[in-house]
Amino acid sequence: MGAGGEQLASGAAVGSADPNTVLAVIYFVTIGVIVLSTGIYFFVMARVTDPEVRLMDLMVTQREVQHLIDNLSSQFSNFFRLPLRWRKMKPYYTHHSLSWAFIVCLFASIVVLIVSLALDLPQVVRISTLTFVASLNALFMTRQHLYYIRRTYLTYDAEHYLVLDTTSFYHFNWSVFNFVQIGILLFEFVQLLSFPIRDLIDSIHLADRIDPDSPDTANFIIGIISMFANLSSKFYIIQLWFLVAVIACIAAVMSTIHVYNAWRPHKPIALYWVKYLLPLANLLYLPMLVMLIGSAACLSKLGTDDKKGAASGLLRCNDPTIVKPLYLSFTVVAYTAGYVILTAFVTSFDRIPIQGEIHFRSQGVAFLKNASMLLSIDFLLVANSYRHIRSILSLVIVLSMVCFNISTQPCFVDQINYWRTYGLCSILWVSLIVAMLTNESSTLTKLSIGGIAGALSIGVVVLFVLFVIVRRVNLAARKDAEHATERDNLVDSNYEMAQT
Repeated sequence: MGAGGEQLASGAAVGSADPNTVLAVIYFVTIGVIVLSTGIYFFVMARVTDPEVRLMDLMVTQREVQHLIDNLSSQFSNFFRLPLRWRKMKPYYTHHSLSWAFIVCLFASIVVLIVSLALDLPQVVRISTLTFVASLNALFMTRQHLYYIRRTYLTYDAEHYLVLDTTSFYHFNWSVFNFVQIGILLFEFVQLLSFPIRDLIDSIHLADRIDPDSPDTANFIIGIISMFANLSSKFYIIQLWFLVAVIACIAAVMSTIHVYNAWRPHKPIALYWVKYLLPLANLLYLPMLVMLIGSAACLSKLGTDDKKGAASGLLRCNDPTIVKPLYLSFTVVAYTAGYVILTAFVTSFDRIPIQGEIHFRSQGVAFLKNASMLLSIDFLLVANSYRHIRSILSLVIVLSMVCFNISTQPCFVDQINYWRTYGLCSILWVSLIVAMLTNESSTLTKLSIGGIAGALSIGVVVLFVLFVIVRRVNLAARKDAEHATERDNLVDSNYEMAQT
């Protein structure tokens, strides 16, 4: 019986699927489904549309894409052209001065990173990696802010942006396009929520609490929670090089098209298909860049006090075949190229929306995307020994996102802005609770998983109820105002008829 039981156990172990393999399959299948479904959607829509309407749509798309290319060119021009002399900085002294300061930090961190990798100084590698990534993001945010200030002058299209700034709708249509946009927002919400949740999971050692005898199962559950923010342990090398290859191909295609169109301006490459890449770029923006930051964070842990984090969980980069200087260098280069290209691309589309369509102002996209990246840098690159600073920074970043969403209304549809504010407030609540718990280890060890989940869930539910009540009150006030306007118009018309 004992021998038979051992054979059955070994057979079951062989037959059971490796959680890392399952997670990697889910990862690649999900990306494949997203790309394939996007292609099928645009293909089907092009075939079911009337030919004359399709021709008009193609002409409109060509104009929109040309506008996107012009904005992209203006962004890169504004990013790379910095005046050296103080007089030429007028009147944007603050933007140019900050830009040069970030550039100095950027190049200094590169030099320090190269030297520390050569001399094998793990702590210095970690600090220089954080400094480089943070300086790059701060530099690009500063240049983008200046771009939006000077955009009218750079693009010579003041009327177009005046319409964008004054257009807004209250309702939206339940079209396939809007479903895709809502799906992107929900995916973004899960991504941002995963950062404080992962910090909490790491603090309470969830893998040990769920099933101490089967850590792979617990890690699989954790990986599903934040799948696109992690690289699976067994396939780290494959996924990293896959992502580096994708970014290299994007950069190569953009360079080839730019050189060819500059060489043969009378017969340029048609770029109407670029519009179809926007949903993919928006959907995969955080997963791609966060994976690279996670890779840099994992590699920079090697040799430090947090080295256990590089050999546990789902993100494991302590494989003997991994050459740390090589992998970290490619990670940093890929992140630099991917961040600049993707951020400029997703923030260059400024289409005047049709009534009922869910679209976003590029300024709002720029701020919220950059803030999301700062949040990921905070949670992934700041060391665990500075957890209290990491918690404070996360609260500041999420609170700034809430305030920005309320004050600027980045979406043209009011309802989307309203419920997006709810999502950000929920993330703020979760971040606040996680900050309190992770900095009070004695309290955290006394709480059960159910108690922690209850505290998080109750706040999210209370916020939802409050938002529903406020929305109903606003709807009632809106209807009363509309009825009052109609009544006043009716009285005025009756008075004019009586006068005549």
